[in-house]
Amino acid sequence: MHRYQVFYSEQPEGRSGIEPVLAMDAYEACQEMERKHPGAVLASIDGELTDERTARRLFAQWLSSI
Repeated sequence: MHRYQVFYSEQPEGRSGIEPVLAMDAYEACQEMERKHPGAVLASIDGELTDERTARRLFAQWLSSI
């Protein structure tokens, strides 16, 4: 198992966030979040290689791009 930071954005409600997920790969991590947030736009980054500050910065950039 590996730790991923999964970004999600629920449209049109505008709810969004970052959640850590333990999974075998990034695809599985996004599948887990799809069950929690059906229909949300998702992206994941490797939580083992990215510190929290960088993850938050990337999340803000990601949100501005969708």
